[in-house]
Formats: sequence, structure tokens, C-alpha cells
Amino acid sequence: MVFQIRNRFFPSNTYLLKKDNSNKCVIIDPGLDSESIHKSILENNLVPIGIICTHGHFDHIASVSYLKKEFGNIPYYLHKADFKIAKSANFYLKLTKIKYWIEYVDPDYIFENTIEEIEIGGFNFTILHFPGHSDGSCVLRYNDILFTGDIMYKLGLGFNNFPGENINVLKESIKKIILTFDEDYRVYPGHGDSEYLGIIATKNLELVNFINN
Repeated sequence: MVFQIRNRFFPSNTYLLKKDNSNKCVIIDPGLDSESIHKSILENNLVPIGIICTHGHFDHIASVSYLKKEFGNIPYYLHKADFKIAKSANFYLKLTKIKYWIEYVDPDYIFENTIEEIEIGGFNFTILHFPGHSDGSCVLRYNDILFTGDIMYKLGLGFNNFPGENINVLKESIKKIILTFDEDYRVYPGHGDSEYLGIIATKNLELVNFINN
């Protein structure tokens, strides 16, 4: 089961991934709304056991420190190539004139490879490195679910011109995702609503035009 939280202070998505037979959950991309994330965890009687960030932009790592303090220093996972941008989160917040301060935390586990298999308390993930939006952007696969961060959305492309974004590399990453996974995988993006990969690949016309031109 996936619980989606739309963060209030910047419209990104945080996800709580739970197994049907357990109250354990993995937190994915904790953004600029620690209060709402914490509230959803408590309301759904969940026990967080880990945090995975698809990439290091401020709207995907902002609540890591808070959640680690609240839930027993649970492990935090990030790709090595996004360390620098994660450490610069407060600088980018100032540039965007968002009044928020992030306490930086070093990851407990570092992704370094193109594909990695990890296990967190019975949750088995495949972590796939798909750069372009950022150097360390990853897709998280869990069963038939894909958490795509800011690589792929249901609608549009959402380029934000952050340092490190490479449009040509991103185009190749999107093509590879469409070729790698079946169309019935459910995509949970960093912004907006979820959708099946096959529908995104055919109905998101902005994305279709982008990868074909």
C-alpha cells in the first residue's frame, strides 16, 4: 500500500510504502512538510524503518533529519552523485525565496552502482540510476511499482533548470525506463498524480514529443 502526502510548503510528493501484513513502512522523498508526514505516519499507525530519496534536491530531502530524530535514527539512502546538491539545499531554498531551513544529514547508505538490490526490513527494492534531472537521480522499483522522483511525471516534464540537470541525458533515461519496464507498472512521481507507465508513455504528449525530437 502506498500513502501519498502532498507537501504544503513546496508541492512535491512524499510516499509511505507499507506491506499489507505489517505496519512497517519505508519513507520515500520526505519533502518540506515534516508535520504532515509525521501526522500521516501516526494516523495510519505506521512504524518507519528507512528513508530513501530518489535524488538530493531540497524538496525531496528536507525532512530527513527530523524523521531520523523522531523514529530512532532510521537509515537514510541516497546516491553518491547527489551528495553535493543535497549539501547545497539551503542555498537553493534561498534562490527560490522559500523560508525554510534544512538540517543536512549524511546518508547512512550510499548508492554507487547503475543497479543495486537492497533489503530494508523485508522490503526488497531495486535501485536504478537514471541521471539527467540530477547526477544521482534514481528510480526505485518495488514489485510492480516505480518511484520515479522528478525523472517522469503523469503530465508534462517539469524541468526546473537546477544545476546538474542535463536535458539530453534525461531524455535517454526516460527512453530506457519505458523500454525497461512493462506498461502495467504503476509510476509514483515526485510531483502530481500516479499513473500506469504505458499510459504515461502514450498519453503524456509533452513527454512523447520530448523523447522523439
